[in-house]
Amino acid sequence: MGHQKCILLFFCFLFPFFGNIFAQENPEIIEKEDKNKWYKPDYIKVQYAGNIGFLSIGAGYEWWREIAQTDILYGYVPEYKGEATIHTFTIKNTFRLYQFNIKQKYNISPILGFSVSLEPGQNSYLRIPDKYPEGYYSTNSIYACLNIGVKSKFKFDEKRFFSSIEPFVEVNTLADYLFYNIIAQEDHSNIIYSLALGLNIFF
Repeated sequence: MGHQKCILLFFCFLFPFFGNIFAQENPEIIEKEDKNKWYKPDYIKVQYAGNIGFLSIGAGYEWWREIAQTDILYGYVPEYKGEATIHTFTIKNTFRLYQFNIKQKYNISPILGFSVSLEPGQNSYLRIPDKYPEGYYSTNSIYACLNIGVKSKFKFDEKRFFSSIEPFVEVNTLADYLFYNIIAQEDHSNIIYSLALGLNIFF
């Protein structure tokens, strides 16, 4: 399980670079990249809950003809919420499945995605302590989440510092929860899903 998580994290880092390769095939995107360097984020993301922190904030990149988004996030859980202060570092990938346009000004899009998080600290571990039976527990410092939800993008009529905002709502679950409850049928927890609310603020 530990090796699988590391491989998944590696592929998450590769997604933005694949996006740049695809983007080079589109002349419009090339022109846009000349004006904005590739390393400059397209938006700021703020997210509440969703298994990556009580509150998370970071930067995001939109690629693959605005179908995909990749975020780099820092999440924080105060001690009164998690029985310990928790810090998380997350790479999140979201994909727009379709876009429904409403009166040429509004839209709503179903989304699907996944994230991989690193949680350093005393409450998590990359290597299983010797006190636990070998093979009984998996490492918990690196974990993956799956999410599904909807988002809607609103563009400002007047030119401002921010060009548009994109609120979203998601239902998330840990990949381990999904595996043990549905696939392995070993752990039947009552609550394996959580709700996340967030906002992308585009430059």
